Parts: sequence; C-alpha cells; structure tokens
Amino acid sequence: MKETASRENATSNASELSRQVEAQTCTFVSKEEKSTDGSFSQEVLNSPQSEPKVGLVFHSEEQAYNFYNSYAKRKGFSVRKGHLSRRKDGSIRDRHYLCSNEGTRQEHRTHVTKKPRALERTNCLARIEFKVSRDNIWTISKYIDEHNHLLASPNKIHMLRSHRAKVPPHRAFINESDYVGIKPVQTCALAEKLHDAESSVLLYKSQNYYLLQSNRTRDLEKGDLQFLLDFLKSKQSEDPTFCYAVQLDEKDRPTNFFWTDARSIFDYSCFGDSVLFDTTYRASSYDIPFAPFIGINHHKQVIIFGAALILDESMESFTWLFRTFLAAMSGKQPKTIFTDQCSALSRAISMSMPETFHQLCLWHVLVNAPKIVPHVFSREPSFEKDFEKCLFESCSEAELCKAWEHLISKYNLMNISWLEDLYAAREMWSYVYCKNSFNATMTTKEWRETVDNNFKMLFYRKLPPPKFMVQYHRALSHLREKEFSEDCESVLSKAVLLADIPTLMEAAELYTRVIYKDFEEEYKSQLACLCEPVGIEGNVYTFKVSIPHKRSLGLVEFDSSNVSVTCSCKKFELMGILCMHALKVLNYNNILQLPSRYILKRWTKYAKDGVTSSDRQPSSLDQGISDFSFSRVIRKAMTVVVKSAFSKDALNLVERMLDGCMAETESTVPNISSDKLDEVIMVNNVQQNAAEGNNHLF
Repeated sequence: MKETASRENATSNASELSRQVEAQTCTFVSKEEKSTDGSFSQEVLNSPQSEPKVGLVFHSEEQAYNFYNSYAKRKGFSVRKGHLSRRKDGSIRDRHYLCSNEGTRQEHRTHVTKKPRALERTNCLARIEFKVSRDNIWTISKYIDEHNHLLASPNKIHMLRSHRAKVPPHRAFINESDYVGIKPVQTCALAEKLHDAESSVLLYKSQNYYLLQSNRTRDLEKGDLQFLLDFLKSKQSEDPTFCYAVQLDEKDRPTNFFWTDARSIFDYSCFGDSVLFDTTYRASSYDIPFAPFIGINHHKQVIIFGAALILDESMESFTWLFRTFLAAMSGKQPKTIFTDQCSALSRAISMSMPETFHQLCLWHVLVNAPKIVPHVFSREPSFEKDFEKCLFESCSEAELCKAWEHLISKYNLMNISWLEDLYAAREMWSYVYCKNSFNATMTTKEWRETVDNNFKMLFYRKLPPPKFMVQYHRALSHLREKEFSEDCESVLSKAVLLADIPTLMEAAELYTRVIYKDFEEEYKSQLACLCEPVGIEGNVYTFKVSIPHKRSLGLVEFDSSNVSVTCSCKKFELMGILCMHALKVLNYNNILQLPSRYILKRWTKYAKDGVTSSDRQPSSLDQGISDFSFSRVIRKAMTVVVKSAFSKDALNLVERMLDGCMAETESTVPNISSDKLDEVIMVNNVQQNAAEGNNHLF
C-alpha cells in the first residue's frame, strides 16, 4: 500500500510539474495564419506535433528558447546559445540556437589541462535562427534539422545539459548541505533517498558539483585573504584574549595565519605535555594545508590548542609558526610533539623547541605506505602485518634491526628510498628509542582514528575559506561540548567496582571514567600475573612479572624506602598510568594505596584545578568597571606581550614595565593580592570565553 501511494504521489508530482511547464510554454503563429482582423491563431507547443518551421512567430526570447529546447528534448539533443547581434539601441536583431555538438575543439589550445574533457563537439550543423523585430517579435528565419551524431534515447535525455533544470527546493537543499559540511557525493545519496527517482526531480552529481563550484566562485570573488583578516580582527574585537598572527612574504602579502583563544591557551596549560601537529588536512579550494595543534584531554578526547593555515611550507614558515605558538602559550614547550615525516618540520622544531622530543606519527607512515609501495601491498597480503610488527613490536635495538632486515629481504624492498629514510629516522618512531617520552596514548591507532573522524568528516577539500572558518568553529564547539558532557558524567556518576578494593576505590574517586576503565583493565590483568623476586640491592628489590604463555614480561624495581616502582615496559613513562607489572609488585608488597607520584593530575577529574567549576565565581572586584574598558586594556596588554616575544630586549623591556605597573596597581588597590587578582582574571576569562564561544563563534 505504501509503495502504491508513493507511486501515486510521484505521478501526481510529475503531472503537476508537467502542468507548470505547459503553462509556461509559449505559443506561435505562422504569417500565413494571420486573420483578416490582425489577430493570430495559436497552438500549444509542447504537443508532439509541434515542429520548427520557417515563419513561426514568438513573443519573447524565453518563448523562442523554450520552444526549441522542448523540441530538442523530444528529439534527443541538447541546445546551446550561439550567435547574438544587437542594434545600436541595444535591442536584439537576431539570435541563433545551436545543437550542443556544433563546432569543433581547437587543436592548438593556449593551455594544457591535467584532466582534459572528453570530445563532445562533432561540428553538427543543426540549428535554428531567429530574426527579431523592433517590437520584440521573434520569427524563425532559418532551420536545419540534420545531425551528424547519435541522438539520446528517452531514458538518457534528462542527462543532457539543457534539460537538467531542477525544481528550486533542490538548489536550497544543495546549499544547506554544503553549509553544514556534507560532501557532494553524500548530498546526492541523501537526495536520492529523500526524493523520488523521477528524471525531472532527480539530483545529479555533475549538477551538484557545478552548483557548489558556482557558489564557491562567488565567495572567492569577495577576497579570501581579506575575509580571513577581517574574520580574525572581528574575533579579537569580540574576545580580548583571542590571539592571531599573520606572516607576510617579501611583498608584504599574507602567507601564513595562526590563531588561538583563551580556552585553548588554558587547555594547553593543563594538557600541553603532548601535541600532535598535523599538516595533512586541506582546508580550501587552493589546497591550503590546515594545521591544527591537537592535544588529548583527561577523557582521552581531542582538544585543539590552536590552528594555522599554511600557504608556505618552508622551514622558515614552520619556525615562525612554532615560535608564535609558544609565544601565545607563555613559552611552555611540550614534552613531545608528533608530526609527519618532513625535513623542514624537523629543522624548525629543533630550532624552536629544543626541549621537546620530536616523534614521527606512525599513523601517517601506515597511511602513506600503500601509496609508496602499492605493488607490495597488492601482491603480498602478509606484508602489512609484518610491517606493523616492525613498527610497533620491537623491544630492543637488535630485535628491530633483525626484524627490519628480514622485512626488506623477504619482500625484496632493497633500494626504496622512502623505506631507507624511514629506517634512518628510527630514533624518532621506534619504541626502542621513544619509550621514555610521554605520549599520553597519542600513538594508539584508536585515538588517531578519533582524530581523523573529528576533522576529515568536517573539512573536505574544495571548501573555501569563509565556509572553512565556519566549519572550524563548529568543530571546536562540538569538541568542547563533548568535553563538558564527559566532565559532568565523571563527576555525577560513579564507576561500578570489581570489588571494594582500596586501590580501585581510590582510582575511581580520582580518575575520569575512561582513565579508570584503562586502570581497571591493568588491575584485572595483574591478577593473572606471576610475581617472582629475582634480585635485591639495598632497599631496591627486583621482580620478574609475567603471564604464563603470553609475551608480557616486565622487570620491576621496587624501592621500599620511598615506595617507588619502575617497570621495564615503560607504560607509566609513556602513558602516565601504572602497568599491570607495577601493580602486581605493589600488591605483592601489600601496598594497597596508590603512591601519589603515580597519579598524574592530567588524568584526574580535577585536571583543571576546578577553574571551570560553577562554584568558583569571581568576586565583586569588577563591580563598577565597564566590560568595554576591561576588554580594551586586556587587548592592548596581549598585543604588547605577543609582539615582544620575538625580541629578547623587547621582552625584558615589557617585563620591567609590567613590574612597575604591578607595583603602582597594588598601591592603588591595596586590599587585593596579586595572586588573588591573577586567579580572578583567569577564572573570569575562561568562563567568559566559554560562554561567548557558544554565542558568537558557533
């Protein structure tokens, strides 16, 4: 019954559309059919018998075109507008409409395209020519109906260019889909799902892309660079703690953009120990790299510390970007930064962040490998598994060397420069060399997939800068909403414990939900472990911890004087959570309470020190002070500080001036300490920016 009703509705819609076309279809008269009283006899031109002939008359250009295009649709060809001549007063003298296959392509074109279009023109002579009188009467003066190519069959006519007119709702549908970031191919699939598959209303990919291209061209004509500058300036006027910087080239043209806000700066102060700098995303029709500084919060969620649009991917540009980023983050360098394999990036990081460990993101290595050695992936199903084993499972330098040599020999991969360069840079990606560098679980495949899901579904190629900026802030808002939701869940709910064990009870009280689950898995695993003392030296005891028949051996050193544990697996050093080996040794020695040094604040519910808690509100300090004055002063101060960061002398000058200002301010407001003032300003800024972010940015 539903199918029958759907067909009846489709038939009704098609009939209604036909009536609309019929109502707009023009009429024609022949000069010979003119009556003695000067009136003309009329015929409906959408009838099958309506054929062009010399002498037929129309009352407008629209009527003339619609008549010939309607005829072309019945015959199976597409119409293209041709010659047009005008009189001195601008009125049309004559007009030609051609078969779209008229003419031939130029053999000696002035430019070469990467993807040339298929040949469509066959020098077809079919056409219709109109003479136009001064009173706008269109008369057929010449008509040729001979085609030198195959005509389209009835089931393919709707694909011809001049017959693709669609009902207005589809244009709005495309525009709205593009606005919210839906890819063109997904828009087409969704349209086919929502609408009947009638040729008169079906949405086609080529039209979809054409409409999007038209919209973006219109946006680009407004000036992308100027839009970005205006957008960043407007953001700074709304938010006095919003920071942005623009690098200029030798001709004083903007070449790189960086921006961040107070919330991102505050997040970096809490979770900036490990950073992913990803340049693999493309943000616009110019193929501009969008490079976010990505972090991981206490819920293992994606957070953004800042972002950049990079037009120039040189070592100098990256150096400028990293120094600008650090200036915005009060000079705090991350412990570890992950990037793609790039020599310019490596040099820039070594110059800008000498205290930071630079590690290659193995996710990019795995993504690039099938593109660089596709023949191996296609013919050797086991190669991917062996390759990942080399990357992730080698526990010693000798083991890595042996596994790599076996891989190269087994699959005959000698003299492949990419693999040679990768192995030469093994100290930047192998566990053997990186096991003491904190990564906050950023190296896991699951987290990298989460990052890609948050960005690639939102920022697809060909998105112009105006829409990109909207999408960026939409994504930023979405990430912050998810963090807020998880904050509430962690505080308002309690984990279900395996048993009333002091260690688990303490962990559940301190850790966020997702971190507690990870900790609980380690605790459950230690229950299956065997613990064997293997040595003692003073207060330091050595234990061998293992699970029978599994490769999970850990050598743990336990210092009874200060209750410290160190495991050879380095899980705590890498991820900040005690491993099952260390937990087993603590249990073995009847240590049921977690030593505080092994509870990283960044993984707890209180990672942000309660700054965003609703029960901490600014005092009445700002009573009587206008928001405008407060914002103006902050904006000036931030501008001076950021600019001075690029000169040691300037920075020292600003610091001396600030010391003097602070002394004078304290004498003016003697009842408030500088520490309390800093706390109030930070709370006010963070809370105000969180609120303004939802109202203005997104």
